[in-house]
Amino acid sequence: MTAGVSIFGISFQVDFAKDVGFGPLVAASSMGVMAVINGIGRGVVGWLSDRWGRKPTLVFVIVVLGLAQFGVIWAGDVRSEWLFLFFAFLSGFGGGAFYPLFAALTPDYFGENYNATNYGLVYSGKLVSGLFGGGLGSMVVGAWGYDGAYALAGCVSMVAAAIALLLRQPGRSGGTAVAQPRTAS
Repeated sequence: MTAGVSIFGISFQVDFAKDVGFGPLVAASSMGVMAVINGIGRGVVGWLSDRWGRKPTLVFVIVVLGLAQFGVIWAGDVRSEWLFLFFAFLSGFGGGAFYPLFAALTPDYFGENYNATNYGLVYSGKLVSGLFGGGLGSMVVGAWGYDGAYALAGCVSMVAAAIALLLRQPGRSGGTAVAQPRTAS
């Protein structure tokens, strides 16, 4: 679900910027900001997850991604290029940061044996998300406009955050994952 929201943002951000009347520099810059922060965010969440724990960090990242979708709508409604770039920044952060968390959560929840196979299965969800984020996203934009599509994407991300709160390590009562946040000594 989260990857679908991420791909939706990547697929439609420039078109949305043009649709609300932002110039080509802002439209292109928003994608540049999103791409750079997408990569930087992946490193930042590693640091955060070591302090907060992986699951709370994952929920935080997914909520940030969802809120960014609503922020993009708001920035377009008030015709603020700076707000638009700020929410593109947040969308880029949230849209890339969950991938390394998935990679870290997979061995935490399922162990080291067959880690590559298990993570490959988790990562293959990107195939489905590409279909939903791009293809279905295009249909939603056509039917509901950009505001409706971005609102739906924001809601999908919030549902994904709620589902992430339910993550439990298989075979363990209480659902506590193996990897807990370290404390500084």
